[in-house]
Amino acid sequence: MNSEALSGLKVLEYSEFISGPHCGKLLADLGAKVIKVEPPGLGDKARRWGPFPHDEPHPEKSGLFLYLNTNKLGVTLNLESVAGIKIFRELAKQVDIVVENNPPREMERLGLDYENLHKLNPKLVVTSITPFGQTGPYRDYKSCDLISAHMSGETYTNPEAGVDDTESQPPLKPPSHANDFLGGLMGAICTMSAVIARQVTGLGQHVDLSQQEAMAYLLCREIGEYNDSGGPFYRGKNRKKALPSEYPCKNGYISLSMLTDAFWASLSDMMGNPDWAKSESCRTTVLRNKNWGTIEPKIKEWTKEHTVEEIVQLAQAKRVPCSPIHSMKEVVNSELLAARDYFVEFEHREAGRIKYPGAPYKLSGTPWRVTCPAPLLGEHNDEVFSQMLGYTRQDLVRMRQAGVI
Repeated sequence: MNSEALSGLKVLEYSEFISGPHCGKLLADLGAKVIKVEPPGLGDKARRWGPFPHDEPHPEKSGLFLYLNTNKLGVTLNLESVAGIKIFRELAKQVDIVVENNPPREMERLGLDYENLHKLNPKLVVTSITPFGQTGPYRDYKSCDLISAHMSGETYTNPEAGVDDTESQPPLKPPSHANDFLGGLMGAICTMSAVIARQVTGLGQHVDLSQQEAMAYLLCREIGEYNDSGGPFYRGKNRKKALPSEYPCKNGYISLSMLTDAFWASLSDMMGNPDWAKSESCRTTVLRNKNWGTIEPKIKEWTKEHTVEEIVQLAQAKRVPCSPIHSMKEVVNSELLAARDYFVEFEHREAGRIKYPGAPYKLSGTPWRVTCPAPLLGEHNDEVFSQMLGYTRQDLVRMRQAGVI
């Protein structure tokens, strides 16, 4: 048995920023040989995004780039040159998968779209991750994580908590680049589905992934409610109230859930059964939602009198759904994550020793692992172009001088 789940698979990644590189990372960290293609000079724009150590921008020290490109070989290739296109096509003949997140017309312009690559290598799986897919009226529209999230419908269902008129409250986007990361995750899953199908058919295929559709895919409950009722999904502030809420403590924050009358009774018991919790306004979920504006401050008054640890211990004893809300410092130093060997550390030539998030799963026979840090810009030009394609050192010198690599 191979030591890694995807040992033997070869991937050519021509993508930048998050969605495509995340797809490539998920494959690389499971053992696939991923060759990342970047333009000479500037490289992937994620190199200029950060965060950076000491907030000092450096193309080899971007935390985003370093995380997204572990276990990859890095080459530079100018695809605006005839020689650069030729080399890319030579590489495409030798790999199993191409991952790209460029505009559809850009790949067509370069002659590197699925139809052309399929002619070179019929077994090739080409995964294209774009904002709105390869077809349809929006195929050529530019976009970003913010736009994809809004157009998926996800943000409409997420008004800010604590407002009286949620119908007029602007939608709230999920934090970070959730849509971009989701696009990469869905891309990796679909890519491997196509690889498995190839074992039956002997042929590759085109994986056309829309980031808008990937996010909308998660809204099955909201879409189902719309289909049942024929009206817009309810954005009322009570939707926020029914979810676990954040409460301040002496030394941090905790999340408490009181979705049912039984949970409310347990919470009241945990707080010592104060008189206000026995009032008519607290008797049912409907009444509590109606009077939440006066109830929630009283819960917060109680939580402020205790530490996170005290409340978590009480909640466990009373069977109240509760969780501490960890800061990044607490996550990084978590005993639980340490016991699971979640974080990995190793040296990067320019950025130094870095702690990276690991995988949220364990494979008993073919474990996930990170064996090398993200590549320097063009770090593996000699290895890839010489060993895989047979170019001599003199060839590489000439190509560097001509701006091809």
